[in-house]
Amino acid sequence: MAPGRSVRVFATAVAVLTVLSSGYFTVSGLLAPGILVPGGDAAAPRAFAAYMAARSIVLLGGLALFAALRAWRPLALVLALNAGVQLVDTVIGATRHELAQTLGPACFALLLGVAAWSLLRAPLPRHAA
Repeated sequence: MAPGRSVRVFATAVAVLTVLSSGYFTVSGLLAPGILVPGGDAAAPRAFAAYMAARSIVLLGGLALFAALRAWRPLALVLALNAGVQLVDTVIGATRHELAQTLGPACFALLLGVAAWSLLRAPLPRHAA
């Protein structure tokens, strides 16, 4: 028994939105880190952007893969992991007193968390129960 249609559509939409938005920042950070942070064109920020991109690619790839495969339980886990990342980003933005870097990740953390929770609340298939 799969989660209800509305839960599946919501979780998939959140996954796609996350892949697109986080993917944009990942690519932007790799191509032109100076656009995202002052002094980003130096060697250290470029290397840091590459390390961050590697981690983002794994998480975003998991979201895309599990959404495409309709693997709802694994998708819930990766949604929850992404929610955790966005929550930490929210704290970083708040401690730096940057409103956009606080509100954006907070909204994504909420959406990702609700999507994960919605999928996890769905009953397991009978053979897995």
